[in-house]
Amino acid sequence: MNLKLTLLLIASILLMMLAGGSASAYIGYLMGREALKVVTQPDINSERSLDKKKPLGGPYKGLKIIKEREILINVYNYMEAKKKRSSFTEQSLSSSLVEPVDLESEPNSVDPQNFPISHNSGGVTFEVSQAQREGSSLTLNVNMRNEGMKSVKFLYSFLDVRDDRGRPLSAIADGLPGELPANGENFSGKLRIPVSLLDKSQNISLTLTDYPEQKLQLKLEKIPVTR
Repeated sequence: MNLKLTLLLIASILLMMLAGGSASAYIGYLMGREALKVVTQPDINSERSLDKKKPLGGPYKGLKIIKEREILINVYNYMEAKKKRSSFTEQSLSSSLVEPVDLESEPNSVDPQNFPISHNSGGVTFEVSQAQREGSSLTLNVNMRNEGMKSVKFLYSFLDVRDDRGRPLSAIADGLPGELPANGENFSGKLRIPVSLLDKSQNISLTLTDYPEQKLQLKLEKIPVTR
């Protein structure tokens, strides 16, 4: 009697283990199948892959090659600005001294009959009243006034300077206003252009636009060059 009970107990345990194993295997199968539903076959069609790629373009299209002349202009601007800062103290100390004028050392100037050269756009006047050689630079005396309805801002790093062969030049603005009020007041300043860049040039042109609207187009042409 005890032997039969023992055998029945062993058989019951084996059936329970078999049922549990089958249930675990079925649950594992279901979970594996659900997981495989999110797996897709990779697209090995190269033509379709290339079609889906966005073409290169927009404002970042390729690399821009900087011309050697533009590099030289930027270097000149940096050196001139540095020289101006370093000599400021010396000029301040010597400004109170009165020295005799040496007529032979006075800067060479262009025939005043060629000036002024001016242009008006939107009530804003841009004028060059004189051009003269000062040291290693061609200096242009510039006048600006605004007789329009609102003030206008300028960024002189955007000033386009070119010679009579269309080559870009560098110019350093000195004393010109960053904002021109609409009161008709005359503002004076200077533009300095390195003579070394004016090789065989007879005249130059200036183009200035307001910033950031860029609605005004102030252009002065055929400004004579002196050396």
